[in-house]
Amino acid sequence: MVSVALSIAGSDSSGGAGIQADLKTFFALGVYGCTAITAITAQNTQKVFSIFELSAETVKKQIESVMNDIPPSAIKLGMLYSNQIIKTVRKLLDDSDSPVIVDPIYAAGTGARLLSDNAIKEFISDIIPISTLITPNRKEVEVLTNIKVDCESKAVEAARALIKLGVQSVIIKDAHFNTKHVTDFFLDSKGRMAKISNPRIHLKMTHGSGCNFSAAITAFIARGFGLDDSFRLANQYVHDALKNASKFGTGACVVDPISAFYQNAMRYNILHELQAVVEKIQSLNGFGDLIPETQSNIVYALPDAATTLDVAAVKGRIIRIGNIARPASGIEFGASKHMASAVLSYMTFDRLTRSAMNIKYDQTVLLRCKYLFNVSAYDRKKESKNIKNKEGSTIPWGIKNAMLKKTYPDVIYHKGDIGKEPMILIFGRNPLSVYEKIKLILQGLSYV
Repeated sequence: MVSVALSIAGSDSSGGAGIQADLKTFFALGVYGCTAITAITAQNTQKVFSIFELSAETVKKQIESVMNDIPPSAIKLGMLYSNQIIKTVRKLLDDSDSPVIVDPIYAAGTGARLLSDNAIKEFISDIIPISTLITPNRKEVEVLTNIKVDCESKAVEAARALIKLGVQSVIIKDAHFNTKHVTDFFLDSKGRMAKISNPRIHLKMTHGSGCNFSAAITAFIARGFGLDDSFRLANQYVHDALKNASKFGTGACVVDPISAFYQNAMRYNILHELQAVVEKIQSLNGFGDLIPETQSNIVYALPDAATTLDVAAVKGRIIRIGNIARPASGIEFGASKHMASAVLSYMTFDRLTRSAMNIKYDQTVLLRCKYLFNVSAYDRKKESKNIKNKEGSTIPWGIKNAMLKKTYPDVIYHKGDIGKEPMILIFGRNPLSVYEKIKLILQGLSYV
């Protein structure tokens, strides 16, 4: 069963922080996210332009409507903004059994105040006592405790001061004072301490890292992890997200956890689909007779592939054993150079055609291809010396020439050159379509 988390926070029009960041992180970590919006901000990566506070009654109805129908396993509090909203949230959560994780947002990374001056007192008296965990950065903990945190001992002192105010556990973000490392410091009401350090990622300014961190802890707690494990898992999650921070605008770098999630999902799908087809190839009688002397490979590229490292292939290629084919090893990204280059070149004309395989050049095979498919060719003897002398230029040059002759060919071949074996290349949108085309070729050769 999917766990549920509720975020009570502000809306960020740039999508990098607030409710939007929380939902992305919940999704990325396998948690169903619900929301109650406290304020609508007009902001981008440079600054906050305006804040529109929702009425306490509207916030109340949002929270009640969720909790009465979809009870959350954990609740995150972000931007609460005013004492009216703070008092409303306190009243609604007073008797809740769900853990409450508080990101005490005092100001945006760009400097704009996200908690009213007259609300700080109410935040301390009403929100901290109902908190399971609070995750301030150094500036926020100084506002809440009036303790100048300029060394690790002061961070410990400030954490203890927050626990005396009623919170069960505290994580002070970037509590170490080392330019080479970022250290998050954990302390709970039982006196247990923990520290996690990561190499500092040198970004001038980031947008959304704090929201993603507290949302990640909320997600892990919602899934049943303890505070210690949630702290460590969330720390690694945000560190990885910071490594993938993107420059969407002209201001702060945006921490976008979904980009890594998407890339990992796509890579898994590609490896899975390619492996399934390689297994089909092994069971296809006669396939070995199509393998050239330089051996074959089948490749499959990511949708936005830019280099050969974005293309999966059989490591060590596909070899011939009698009239059957066997992969020399497993499937990896970056395992092919030539065939990956061929499919990357094809994708400059058609981004949907992301798979290809090479088979031996044979007149009978070529005639079968011409009967079944749209076929084009290029002549390696017509390469200029500049192309021949430049490493890795031949295949892109050849594919481009063949594509200019015919629109979206299924097959591209060349008759070789001095020291270069002639070759037939079969293209398709995915490995299965390439396999089906090769299967049709073999049917005409009386193998299937």
